[in-house]
Amino acid sequence: MLVKKIISKCLMVSLLVCSSMALAAEESYETAAKQLKQRLGKVLMSTIQSEGHVAAIGVCNEQAPQIANAVSEELGLEVSRTALKVRNTNNSPSAEQKRILEDFEHLWSKKKENPPTATYTDDDGGKVWMKAIVMQPQCSACHGSSVEPELQQAINERYPNDQATGFEVGNIRGAFVVKSKNED
Repeated sequence: MLVKKIISKCLMVSLLVCSSMALAAEESYETAAKQLKQRLGKVLMSTIQSEGHVAAIGVCNEQAPQIANAVSEELGLEVSRTALKVRNTNNSPSAEQKRILEDFEHLWSKKKENPPTATYTDDDGGKVWMKAIVMQPQCSACHGSSVEPELQQAINERYPNDQATGFEVGNIRGAFVVKSKNED
């Protein structure tokens, strides 16, 4: 009887520790996504205000990967973005990410409260966390349904296979993807 109580208490403590660790991991993933969003948003808005939307295309093309790498290095995670309709083909979703993005769109169409999140284990055994990106008004110039011709030309020059237009404010535009780094 005493052994059962000890085992039972050990199991409860283990569950609490695991739950706390999972919550801490999710908070660090959320922090990573927030850092990428804030840093990229700040550079984009500053560039748009000082040089216009055409110059912001260069920010997305050149600086967004650098910002994502900096956040990844600082937090010890792999931080990126993906979407069903990508501008940069390097950001194309995996099969699992595509399924989750479709789920996000379905969930969002039913209840537009908090952007959905999901966690899965990738083929390498790494934990992957995703959070939907909701299209904001300031994103419409480059991702909306009516992109100015000069801006569309600049997009096409940098991204000849662009698919990331036609969105309305409030649509799911894509997702932040945060992965635990595989320690080899």
